[in-house]
Amino acid sequence: MARRSRHIFAAVLAASLLTTACAADESRGDSNKVNIGVSIELSGPAQVQGEAYQKALQLEAERINASGIKVGDKTYKLNLIIRDNKSDPTESLQVVKSMIDNDKVVGIVGGGSSPTTMSIVDTVESRGVPTVSMGSSGAIVAPLEERQFVFKTPANTNLIVDKMIEEFEASGISKVALLSVDNAYGQAGVGAFDAAVKSGKIDLVAQEKFTDKDKDFTVQVTKLIAVQPDAIVVWAIPPGSTIAAKNIKASGFTGKVFFDAGAGAELFIKGAGAESEGMYMVHPAVLAGAQITGDSPAELIQREFFEQYSVKYGNFSGFASYGADALRLLVAAIEKAGSLDRTKVRDAMEQLRYDGVTGRYEFSDKDHGGVTRDSLALLVVRDGVWVPAR
Repeated sequence: MARRSRHIFAAVLAASLLTTACAADESRGDSNKVNIGVSIELSGPAQVQGEAYQKALQLEAERINASGIKVGDKTYKLNLIIRDNKSDPTESLQVVKSMIDNDKVVGIVGGGSSPTTMSIVDTVESRGVPTVSMGSSGAIVAPLEERQFVFKTPANTNLIVDKMIEEFEASGISKVALLSVDNAYGQAGVGAFDAAVKSGKIDLVAQEKFTDKDKDFTVQVTKLIAVQPDAIVVWAIPPGSTIAAKNIKASGFTGKVFFDAGAGAELFIKGAGAESEGMYMVHPAVLAGAQITGDSPAELIQREFFEQYSVKYGNFSGFASYGADALRLLVAAIEKAGSLDRTKVRDAMEQLRYDGVTGRYEFSDKDHGGVTRDSLALLVVRDGVWVPAR
């Protein structure tokens, strides 16, 4: 019996040592990688965004891993951990918690929308995980004292509205109506327009909302055109933006129609078809990448990404640059920090002055918002493609 016990003990010890050795090997393998988590919408209402983000992130991962991530005197490989948040705020929170606890990520890219980002803000703040969102709502990064670890790539909502107002003034548009999706994304647009009204910049004559489950907005559009606005602004992502375009065209409205940057770019044209012709959108200039001919560092970056993405995937998505820059910014912050410590990466992020695919980023201890105003352009659909309006 004693001999048998000794054999059992030896076997257990050997198994334990083997397990330890395997764990050590796994740890050594992981020590050569930087884990970055990605929470995006690969299913659900915002799937069209998530698919574009995924393509952009995979393209960027290939580029980054060609040379590696330089941290001090060591070079790491990027390990992207991409998870589907199903376009659901609750699922997004669970995805992010798992990546923090189980995958030990250095930082997080996502959520890909305002609703799937707002649900994770408190968690990434309390856990101290630098996070770069592709959502556009200003509430993602404000108030700043409660958003120390959260940044975003799309331009702040007020900058997009200001760009629209510039066009209103130039075109003699005085009365504007607003149609928006009834969620955090749409609320950000409504808030920015309300602020513009209070400051006397605009006369907002009517507002209507729809849910992201509605399939027709004829009732809302009819109410808007009844007050005879000079222009209608739509604040929504696809498919809402494309439904709105079709309904507005069908109504016979002859004024100008403007969309914010979330309208979907090429997806908008594909979804709205001929009804998209002549409609306007405020969007980073990279969307018209085929017309970018300058040779400044920023223009070269934009044109290169536009061409690479278009060649690899057959077309270009207006959402792609937001995902690409979220990853670029995290990697730039890691290299600037010279560390994988989350707090040091956050501190480095806040000091970044960076020319990305979407445009210029100038983060500070007073601003964690997206690209600068100069990165935005007014675009219009001509012959089925987005081109600069001026």
